[in-house]
Amino acid sequence: MVVEQQASRAGTDRAASLVELLTVAQRRVARGVAGALAEDGATLDVFRLMRCLAAGPGRSMGELGVALSLPAPTLTRLVDGLVDGAEAYRLPDPDDGRRVRVHLSARGRTRLARLEALVRAHEDGLAAVLGADRVAALARALTGFEPA
Repeated sequence: MVVEQQASRAGTDRAASLVELLTVAQRRVARGVAGALAEDGATLDVFRLMRCLAAGPGRSMGELGVALSLPAPTLTRLVDGLVDGAEAYRLPDPDDGRRVRVHLSARGRTRLARLEALVRAHEDGLAAVLGADRVAALARALTGFEPA
């Protein structure tokens, strides 16, 4: 909230920096999406994890941590929650039995479809307010960012 207030003041005093603008935008969008996902009892991190799992044939915990920029204890807690809910499962890596790969289950895919519909509805609302062209241009501009 403080950063948002500073960014708002910065807009009147001087041009806001890219970092300020991105931070404010990310926080506002994340708050809105989190509210939409809460309708299904999910969080933004759970949604992102499920999307990451759906994109591949199983991911190691290390791959998930890098892709999602989450600390290992947080990621483990999220994966444990999905496994407990039968929305994901762990199997040994076929190439290295010491490693474990996490997979999204059929039940997880069904829930992910519901969550994606909630997020899509939220994004449609943003497009209605900001304009579809502006949202599309922003998405194109941010597509080139790679995880650090």
